[in-house]
Amino acid sequence: MLQIDVCPFASDALEDAMRLAQTKALNSYTFSDCLNFLNYVWSDIYNQICMVDSGYYSRTVKLNSKLTKLPRFVKNSIRVYAAQRPTGSDRLLYRASGDADLTAVRTYHISGNDLWCPDAESRTVWLEYSPQPAQIFFTHHNRDPKIYPDGHDIERSSIFNLYQLIGTGLGIIIDDLTDPNVTANDIAKCTKWILRHKNARLGIPDDDITEYILKESDPEEGNWVLKYITCDFPYIFCSYQNDITGEWRSGFLNKQHEWTDYNPFAFTGKPSNIEYLSCKYNDKTGMGVIVRDWNDIDEKLLNIEHLPEHINSVIFVENTFEYKATDDSVNKFTQGYWYNRFATDFNYEKVPTVQEYPSTAEDGDVINLNRSIYRYSVSDSAWVKVTDIVHVAQKETNPVVKELGWTPDTKLIYPGPEVYRYLVARLAEKFAALNESSIMGVQSELTDAYFAFQAFLKKDKSAWERMRNVNPATITDWL
Repeated sequence: MLQIDVCPFASDALEDAMRLAQTKALNSYTFSDCLNFLNYVWSDIYNQICMVDSGYYSRTVKLNSKLTKLPRFVKNSIRVYAAQRPTGSDRLLYRASGDADLTAVRTYHISGNDLWCPDAESRTVWLEYSPQPAQIFFTHHNRDPKIYPDGHDIERSSIFNLYQLIGTGLGIIIDDLTDPNVTANDIAKCTKWILRHKNARLGIPDDDITEYILKESDPEEGNWVLKYITCDFPYIFCSYQNDITGEWRSGFLNKQHEWTDYNPFAFTGKPSNIEYLSCKYNDKTGMGVIVRDWNDIDEKLLNIEHLPEHINSVIFVENTFEYKATDDSVNKFTQGYWYNRFATDFNYEKVPTVQEYPSTAEDGDVINLNRSIYRYSVSDSAWVKVTDIVHVAQKETNPVVKELGWTPDTKLIYPGPEVYRYLVARLAEKFAALNESSIMGVQSELTDAYFAFQAFLKKDKSAWERMRNVNPATITDWL
């Protein structure tokens, strides 16, 4: 049997919960409300998993001194032990000391973010802890984005709080990204990007962020060339294009210059081929990003609204389409040449293809001979070549321009499918309760998901649970 590892996204959990609760939560609550609900519920589930088995999410670090600053976002399940290596059977667990025995061997003491362990300098001591659960995000309106059928102008900004983003290259300096004369090719030519303080009198040196902005080149997989960059504190948004495949990659840098990929349509199973057009940071509505989706190409037929209405008009139809004429008749025009000997738009006829000139013809007849168009003229008693041919139904292909949220869509990786099921049920209960609606399906699913989740937490001890149920402990066992 084929085993497929399916990893859902945060937007999948939100969508499943809204479907179960029979409500559109994003219409009833703000983006920040839904984001908080999602993270509150996951944090509670995370706590339950860590209290039963910290091994799912725990991390192990080595203590190098007596006084150690705890890593950021330590949550619980602190365990200090001595061993030659982090894994193995020779562990010697340490106990938490009190105020009276802080210097005792095989002890540790935690005060705030400080961890005191006297043995850390003389022995190999390890710290095992569970971090805070990672923040979960979803992309606002990635399922039903706002569409801009007429496209959208490119908007950029070079102001990064008290700094200004400046790009330099061979014979080029870009200090104002809002200038419409600055093109994507100009941005691609820049080989250095710096943040310069606005107050030059302070003498603050420039912050060179080139290594964070420009991607390393790879001759085999192609170079990711920077084509778009804009600032909206505390983020710098960038779009890159592969010089071999032409694909786009977008994301943003935070104040610590840490990179985050932007993947609003990853839930569809396709790579996020996204190009930024305008980026605004908004943590309340979650909106503010306008993109070109190069995985969604819009095809539009041009010159089909009005066909020529002059005498002896000839057109070449490039793509098949249906046309509603002025007399309300609907005609289907297929690819090829059409002609109309009258000053109307509802008497078009298909141009016949012939091998030689017809022996008889009427004034205004049109033929296709050897891929050339001829019209018969009675006054000249000859076939005259037609040159004024109008091309219609020309196909124009452009990526669809969409407005979305600026946050990425988090990929959810859980130790078991029961965790995701319980997360969705808890979210659905929250949405239904706040809408003051009682959905029987929500309560039924919540009960089933709860028992499945509890069984998952006990799966490693299921045999012992069965033994206790059959042969419960007696007072002799406890003594």
